[in-house]
Amino acid sequence: MADLRMPDLNKVMIAGNLTRDPEARVLPSGTALCKLGLAANRRYRDKGGEQKEETLFINATCWGKTAEYVRDHFKKGRPVMIEGRLKMNEWDDKATGQKRSTIEISAERVMALDWEDRAGGSGGGGSSGASRGGSRSSSAPSDEPLPEDDIPF
Repeated sequence: MADLRMPDLNKVMIAGNLTRDPEARVLPSGTALCKLGLAANRRYRDKGGEQKEETLFINATCWGKTAEYVRDHFKKGRPVMIEGRLKMNEWDDKATGQKRSTIEISAERVMALDWEDRAGGSGGGGSSGASRGGSRSSSAPSDEPLPEDDIPF
């Protein structure tokens, strides 16, 4: 008889603004680690037609070359999109002895969502990972300029 279980899928994409500068460090193994805070807003109208907004705050961690790129190019307030998977961290609270847990994103890609300022400005707090004609992902930084063609819309 065939196994009729649903396949497992753990994939998340979220866009918002960084709530703090990336916190970077290098582990004893030499692997770069970078922790990010993200605020994602949702705007909607309630049943009475009143405009409402809710904000979700979520933490993310990226590793290796992605962490190095984020550390060097991203600052608080920068609009970004994070792609990755959800991960649960568990620990014992030393003050209360209770088990604690949190869910965060283990980021595989972090992309800037703002335009690069070709006049030399900061573009939202640092060198930009995005450029006209496409975006640059932290998983594949490049020194080559992207095409300057006009966007047809």
